[in-house]
Amino acid sequence: MSAKPAKRVMGHGTVYLRADGRWSAQVAVEGRRRTVYGRTQADVVRKLQALQQQVGAGLPAVDQRATVKRYLDVWLGSVAPRVRPRTMRHYAYMVGLISGQVGRVKLAKLSPQDVAAMLARLQASGLSPQTCSLARATLRTALADAERNSQVGRNVAALASPPRVPHQQPRILAPDKAQAVIDALPDPGLRRLATLAVHSGLRQGELLGLRWQDVADGELHVTQALQRLGGEYQLVEVKSRASRRTVPLTAGAVDALAQERQSQLESRLAAGSGWREPIRGLAFTTATGAPRNGNAITHQFADALSAAGLPAMHWHHLRHAFAGLMLASGSDLSTVSSLLGHTSVNLTASTYAGVAPSLKRQAADRLGALLQQPG
Repeated sequence: MSAKPAKRVMGHGTVYLRADGRWSAQVAVEGRRRTVYGRTQADVVRKLQALQQQVGAGLPAVDQRATVKRYLDVWLGSVAPRVRPRTMRHYAYMVGLISGQVGRVKLAKLSPQDVAAMLARLQASGLSPQTCSLARATLRTALADAERNSQVGRNVAALASPPRVPHQQPRILAPDKAQAVIDALPDPGLRRLATLAVHSGLRQGELLGLRWQDVADGELHVTQALQRLGGEYQLVEVKSRASRRTVPLTAGAVDALAQERQSQLESRLAAGSGWREPIRGLAFTTATGAPRNGNAITHQFADALSAAGLPAMHWHHLRHAFAGLMLASGSDLSTVSSLLGHTSVNLTASTYAGVAPSLKRQAADRLGALLQQPG
């Protein structure tokens, strides 16, 4: 069977019925002939129109042969200049997971069902629901760029349901329990660091990236965080506009910082010519002026709690402790959200929803006391 003679469809160019029963059409793109295919003549006309609109708008033409892996590899290169190295490593890992499952699928043919099947296989392989959810989020971000560039007609990762991630209620410590955790730390420097974490709610990287110049008039100005990239420490801007914030200091935090500054001065004198300060002005350093290692702090913290017979905790729970104590003391969600550097109050509300019952009880008690006052 030979192809039918070329048939010109009004306003769409030349459309062919191929010998294999498929329809096709061609259009010139950047001096080259591009061919689109479809099961019906209407399919081809629709694809040809989309291609002509892309070319007319100056957008990159969709390569119907491009696979998901090919697109994601190119996408990784395109986002590298605008994301942090740590984010880039995260994206690269997730792209590896995605490509291992649907990398050979044509980008134009990727469906929500393909994404759902990918997530099921990833979870069946032993990956946590959280990791699978992050893989979907990465694919969704990549396909959002493809959709903006008219490389795909829809974001199929957004249409696929995310894995169910069990909500883990953050550990909320009562004031005496929080102090017991701090007192259990045998190293004075670690105690001061933990005190500031509970009293300020700063993330570990923000604490370790704190400079003395960021402390003034009883406040902390959070603008950067410490990261270790390629074996070297460096300060990076905090991850969002909301993370750039000012946190008022409690008396306990002021005292901890004063003790740390005195200790650092003594260490500098003791080290003499051995004092090394690759990042000048850090508030928390080793005995020789180097930045403190976050992983080492995390392990030291866990070991100290275990030795003291206290329940296991991650360092990040100290940030949760700050949030819970602030909410329990009567601070409103908006204020706590701002102090934590959250991007929205909704995030704060969903994270600390478990604190709500105690807050409701306290609010009812305050209202009852108010109404019982003599007029």
